[in-house]
Amino acid sequence: MAGRFASQLILYTAVSLSLAAPAFIGAQTADRPGAVHGVVFDSLITSRLLEGAEVWIESTNRMAKSDAAGNFVLSDVPPGRYLLTLYHPILDSAGLSLPPVMVDVISDNTTDVALATPSPAQAHHLLCPQDPLHRVGAILAVVRSASDGQALGSVMISAHWTTYDIAESSVRTTPRSMEARSDPSGHVLLCGLPTDVALVVRGRAEGGSVAMMVLDMAGRAFARADLHLGVSTATGMVRGIVRNRNGSLIPGASVLAVGTDATVIADAFGRFSLTGVTAGSGIVEARAVGYIPGHTQTLVRPDSVQEVDIILGDSVTMLDPVTVVGEYTPYLQRIGFIKRRETSQGHFLDTADVQRSGAVRFEDIFRMVPGARIRPNGTGYLVELQRDPSNSNSCPPAYFVDGVYYPQPPLQTPSIPIVPTEILAVEVYSNLSSAPVQYQRREGVCGVILVWTKRGVPKHRASH
Repeated sequence: MAGRFASQLILYTAVSLSLAAPAFIGAQTADRPGAVHGVVFDSLITSRLLEGAEVWIESTNRMAKSDAAGNFVLSDVPPGRYLLTLYHPILDSAGLSLPPVMVDVISDNTTDVALATPSPAQAHHLLCPQDPLHRVGAILAVVRSASDGQALGSVMISAHWTTYDIAESSVRTTPRSMEARSDPSGHVLLCGLPTDVALVVRGRAEGGSVAMMVLDMAGRAFARADLHLGVSTATGMVRGIVRNRNGSLIPGASVLAVGTDATVIADAFGRFSLTGVTAGSGIVEARAVGYIPGHTQTLVRPDSVQEVDIILGDSVTMLDPVTVVGEYTPYLQRIGFIKRRETSQGHFLDTADVQRSGAVRFEDIFRMVPGARIRPNGTGYLVELQRDPSNSNSCPPAYFVDGVYYPQPPLQTPSIPIVPTEILAVEVYSNLSSAPVQYQRREGVCGVILVWTKRGVPKHRASH
């Protein structure tokens, strides 16, 4: 019986153990660590997956770094709720930080999370809260020495652009700019900048030359820039090749470092070497006949060489000839001479009449005009008009040359400095009331003479 009892006891124990085993394993499962897998996206600058971002679990020394595909993994994380923080030089240089992201780690499971830097609009609003929310943006630049890369403080940095005001018959350009001074860490923030035009960012360190770069925000509300300034008169070299969009070499292109005297002509293979280029950030531009100019950003170190390629825009397309048909209106018809000759009370002379008069002086023309009298006036002659045919009283008229009032010269001087060969037409009105209303002045009580010359004919520029 004792043996029987013993066997029953072992069996119970075994059963008891078999029943208790699952509870023990479940406890082990609950304590198993989990993992956090995530991806980091750069919404601020590149709009791409972000490499090199550090993802930290707050209050621990646990950190994972994102790879080239933006992926990161935090493994062997005990179950629980955690806060993740993100660090990357992009955020640090922009003076921005992200709020922690809460994640729940479940035992023996992987928690997926997506992290991203602030968007350009968010960064703009955080850095420049006084700016409008639309159509303006901000540039955060870091100013460094071109020689050793050290941050430069107290340097005035400016952004320049041009606005165009288009009216019905004209286009007015207005240069505009915004400036700010870099802080001791070399950071400078420029707010209120347009986002739809290219900006030229410029700066100059004491004792150095002007550095510049072109920055196109392309509609984005935030951009970051590194501006390297020369702190001395040190120079370097820019060497490169000029190509078109298809990669073909462009010989004979003119290449220059913008804002400097450094210029050179590319050889037969499109190669060039610009010497004496001031150290720092700069712009090198190339031009060639038949191509849209191209430029590239450069960073010249003292006594060093930078290799660049400059891509010119598409070649100019030669269009088929275009015939423009228009109606020509003779000048004398446009100014109203033809119509007034047919309808007004006055005496009218055209080019043929002037030639027939054989006049050598301007005043000689009026010898053939009824009611006009020519009398000597010092070294010249004076034209007088008879106001009333019933008497012989006459006096000098008012003159308009090509529609502009010409004041009567004082006595003893020549009257009007015009030679007969210049004259297209003459209108003579012996009294003020018969003259066109736009030429009636109180000085014309003795009549009005309108003179139209070849100099008054509008000159049209040839189209290119």
